[in-house]
Amino acid sequence: MENNKKSLKSEILEWVVILITAFIVAFFINNVIITNSFIPTPSMESNLPVGSRLFGFRLNYLFSKPKRGDVVIFDYGYECKNKECKVGDSPYMYQKNEEGKCPRCGTESKGAKKVHFIKRVVGLPGEHIEIKSDYAAEQELFKTTRFQDSSIKATCGHVYINGEKYEEDYLNEPMIVNSFFTGVDVTIPEDCYFLLGDNRNNSEDARFWPNKFINIKDIEAKAYVIYWPLNRMGIIR
Repeated sequence: MENNKKSLKSEILEWVVILITAFIVAFFINNVIITNSFIPTPSMESNLPVGSRLFGFRLNYLFSKPKRGDVVIFDYGYECKNKECKVGDSPYMYQKNEEGKCPRCGTESKGAKKVHFIKRVVGLPGEHIEIKSDYAAEQELFKTTRFQDSSIKATCGHVYINGEKYEEDYLNEPMIVNSFFTGVDVTIPEDCYFLLGDNRNNSEDARFWPNKFINIKDIEAKAYVIYWPLNRMGIIR
């Protein structure tokens, strides 16, 4: 009987060790090697539809730097802790700033929920980025079903890098440049990147951020694989 008790205690101890080890390994993998992310908005459609789940590789930029075209997961800023500080029904999200406070209501950032975004790298450190109207793109816009019978008056734009037009074959329609969004003319600082969403006409990205650049230290991973839904499973391009 005593031997049976010892055997039971030994077995329970073994299971406790196994569970603790499994937890430590899972924690290490999820916080050091990969990141598990969810797409809550249409800003990266049609390449990353709303509801997609994906894995990113955290060690990708340990020995190399982000490349143009990479889809990256990065630390954007914070969700305001003040329950009264909202945009519609959602908490107000704001970019990291030196003040360490919500720029809208002044609530301290300390303890606020972090916000992570997923966007595509378009501009690299030191490059001159312009987004300006483009007549040829405008003609393409009005060929799309969405605008054929529309009364919307839109001027289209294109990204220019160091004066040369940058072709983006992953966009689902030409980019609109109008009174709401008038364009971009910036030079990217050292160690910083210019990021845009693939669904260019429905994306809150560098064009609208107070600070248009994301520092390399805030880029956490390169997005690699969609694993859900199953019919979208595959490598992210």
